[in-house]
Amino acid sequence: MGKRTENKDELVLKWMLGQIGRAKKRKKQLDERLMEINEERNSPIGGVGYKPLPRNGGISNGAASILFKLADIEERIYAQKTEIEKSIVRVMDILEYLPIDSLEREVCELHYIDGKKMTEIEYVIPMSRAQCYNKLNAAIAMLLTQPRIKTMVRKNTQAYDDWCYQRDNARERNRRKNKVGGSASEIISENSRMEQGGGIRPEKSTGKKENP
Repeated sequence: MGKRTENKDELVLKWMLGQIGRAKKRKKQLDERLMEINEERNSPIGGVGYKPLPRNGGISNGAASILFKLADIEERIYAQKTEIEKSIVRVMDILEYLPIDSLEREVCELHYIDGKKMTEIEYVIPMSRAQCYNKLNAAIAMLLTQPRIKTMVRKNTQAYDDWCYQRDNARERNRRKNKVGGSASEIISENSRMEQGGGIRPEKSTGKKENP
């Protein structure tokens, strides 16, 4: 038996539910960028790339540029923190349509809100990884029976298509780069990152019974 084929509404809804993870990823990138700039700014005297500031009390163009970059990144980090909070509210609003004590909701909350992988969730619940995927897919099907969720999916379909277009372009650029001089490990790493950005990969059941 092959992998289950997901329809467009399911893919869009899973993308909507994955917005917390994407927001956290963007914030992490900004945090790392801010740390790198601060490390460069605080590099020891005589270090590579070190250029002492003038002693006349003024600020050089280079120093001012770094300060502006730091301020810009800090503002974007604060904005991203706000976006994460908004994303959590939007995702929780969607998951409210699932029965509060259901395994379907628990799997969705662990995966989409807490950011846990299925390899972690299978031990938290506990149940097999295939059963975790099945519960998640069942939750998506339950949510898509709700008229309001269907409306939200339709409104977000174009944004999802735009995101897919940008993702596919990034894949193609990296594929060309790797073809020219990339290593096998870089290709594997890129493929892994792209798989995390899309929908959840359904798996067939192993036949293992769920624990009560």
